[in-house]
Amino acid sequence: MDEVLFHLSQRLESLQVITYSAIQHGRILFDSYSAQGYELVLSVYNSPQLAQIQDSAYYKLQELLTYIREFSTFVISHTHPTVVYARISNIIGPDLNRDNLYAGCIGFAIGGGVGVVIGLCLQSPPRPLSYMRAIAATSFTGVDTVAVLEDVTTPTISASDDVLIQVRAASIDPVDIKICGGYARVLRFQLNKYNPNVKGELPVVLGRDCAGIVVEIGNGVTRVDVGDEVWAVVPPWAPGMLSDLVVVKDCWVSRKPRCLGFEGSASIPYSGSVAWDAVVNRANIGPATAKGKKILVHCGSTGVGVIITQLCHSWNAAVTVTCLNRASPVMKALGASEVIPLETADIENQLSKERFNVVFNNAGPVAHQFCLRLCTPEGFVVTPVCSSLASDTYGIILGSLYSGWVRIIHAIFGSTSWGTVPLNASILDELSKLVDSGVLQPVVDKILIPHDFDKAFQHIDSAHAIGKTVIQFSSSRILLPHGQPDVVT
Repeated sequence: MDEVLFHLSQRLESLQVITYSAIQHGRILFDSYSAQGYELVLSVYNSPQLAQIQDSAYYKLQELLTYIREFSTFVISHTHPTVVYARISNIIGPDLNRDNLYAGCIGFAIGGGVGVVIGLCLQSPPRPLSYMRAIAATSFTGVDTVAVLEDVTTPTISASDDVLIQVRAASIDPVDIKICGGYARVLRFQLNKYNPNVKGELPVVLGRDCAGIVVEIGNGVTRVDVGDEVWAVVPPWAPGMLSDLVVVKDCWVSRKPRCLGFEGSASIPYSGSVAWDAVVNRANIGPATAKGKKILVHCGSTGVGVIITQLCHSWNAAVTVTCLNRASPVMKALGASEVIPLETADIENQLSKERFNVVFNNAGPVAHQFCLRLCTPEGFVVTPVCSSLASDTYGIILGSLYSGWVRIIHAIFGSTSWGTVPLNASILDELSKLVDSGVLQPVVDKILIPHDFDKAFQHIDSAHAIGKTVIQFSSSRILLPHGQPDVVT
């Protein structure tokens, strides 16, 4: 025990010596650097360059003060009432006197007041605020914050290309669930500054597409007219369509298919636009190029997957679909030549028997490698589902730069896709033709009322959804006939 204490005391003494030596060395270094720093500051202070800068600044300041004094003297001398009166007398003539001047001022005041009154009378009275029902996210913490709001301000026409639509039906898309979690939040916040119908970041009305009746149009709208039955689509960063009324740019509005009702029509615009972009633009598949190609639609029973399946089948491609077993009859009815249930034990080996030219991955990035292994050497994977936006992860510095960039691009080009799927009326017109010709059919799994929104979100967030879930709106403000939904279930 004594030996242990002896060695411990030796260690402590060595530590004390090392600590003392380090403190002394640090003090010497501090004194040395302090002296050098003092000499450097002193040399800069006494340098002729600094004196020259001080003299120049003093001279400029004196010039500025001189200019200010001269300007003040000039203003005072030329605005003195006596001087002003004399100048007016010289201009008008010798008949000017104080009584005439008073009479002129009184006449000017009366005339101005009469003009203001006439202007107020001619001004169109502001519209009284009205409120509507909407399904919206009240926070960005998930679908638990979704609610039906009865006091959302009714949107109004504010631009020449605006279209006001009375919504008869609108669908819920998986991207709405992402929006509830903050998807496109930064971009939406920046662009909402240019939308007078949006006040604040929350609540965010959900729903990417709808079908309804045109109530009012801006003076620059020519493609649709009041009373037309239309369908419309909006990108994820725009205000949604799960509400009684919506205002949409005319570039996102088109006449709906004649053979469909509002419920069936509401299920196609957004999913159909995403599917069209994936098939036509990204996979380069069309009527002239699809024949002979082997296509795999992975998780094909989604709202986008059912459209991709029908497009590829109509253009004579061989389409294989993976989906839940309960969706197999629907996918076969839509044209899939082979349907492989996702519950299959060894699904990859079964799919690997023949490679595919294009694989449409509707499961997202998590299944990318799985889909890539199923491609031919020249094949590729297309993922139609929306990926995260880089702007959602920007901090203060990058966020400020991004805000400036958005303002510049918006000022130059106006509305663009901003890195999301391109949406426009031309695509809607093409989809409408395909529907009316019998090539495309809507796939609607459930039709619910607004107050059943919780069931709707739970359903599309589950693995059992097939196609789209539609919310049906009704209103007695405009009584126009509408057809029955044409739905494949």
